[in-house]
Amino acid sequence: MKKIFTFLLSIFLITMVVGCSKDNTNKLDKIKSKGKITLAVSPDYPPYEFFISDNGEVKVVGADIYLAEEIAKKLDVELEIVQLSFDSLLPALTSGRVDMVISGMNPSEERRKVVDFSKNYYVGGSAFIVNKSNEDIKSLDDLKNKKIAVQKGSIQEKYLLDELGLDRNNIQSLSDVPNLLQDLKNGNADAVFLAEDVSKIALKKENTLTLSNFILEKDAESDGLAIAFKKGNNDTLLLEVNKVVEELVENNKFEEQLIKYGELVARY
Repeated sequence: MKKIFTFLLSIFLITMVVGCSKDNTNKLDKIKSKGKITLAVSPDYPPYEFFISDNGEVKVVGADIYLAEEIAKKLDVELEIVQLSFDSLLPALTSGRVDMVISGMNPSEERRKVVDFSKNYYVGGSAFIVNKSNEDIKSLDDLKNKKIAVQKGSIQEKYLLDELGLDRNNIQSLSDVPNLLQDLKNGNADAVFLAEDVSKIALKKENTLTLSNFILEKDAESDGLAIAFKKGNNDTLLLEVNKVVEELVENNKFEEQLIKYGELVARY
């Protein structure tokens, strides 16, 4: 009898452990019960997300932050911002540390394997930044033996490797945009590959740099930008989030925010 009781107790405990290890809680309900939604961003990507000093207080602003605020408003919860390097965003999301990522992120096929995405909220383009004095880069072929700087973990990094077939040794991956531009100015890189609107913002303060004049046949940013969520149990959350996205896209509100924050970053 004791053995039977011990066996049944063991089965019960195993069942409890398995059940507790798998969180089947609806994500929307979980966020509402917390009263807040946690956003992960890499705030070095104006006009999407960047730092400003407001009356002595340093804070993160940008078009992506506006989108996150609209989502929090829709869900009737507070917004909490967690600042991370770009390559740390998805690990933080999949581990459950944060609820969503809005950080100029493309919903590529590879990323869709590990996270869920909202509908696209913006589709832009990509561009190469070069020194004005550099006359060696006039086409994609000219890039093959050059040192190209990109943000680590970005879609541009993957594009250089998979689409253009560049040697990994010729790609310099750094964590933030300011360091990429600094390496270009210092001669440690021959070009920087970024989203086009981010490039244009950066060039407003860089008199010695310019955009390349050749066009990509297939743009690295063609997948657009979307909001990332941890996989599973988020159908109702995505439904509410997509309502916000659809409204912003339909009324061109996100593009208005890009212009607004583009003008703001030019003053800093």
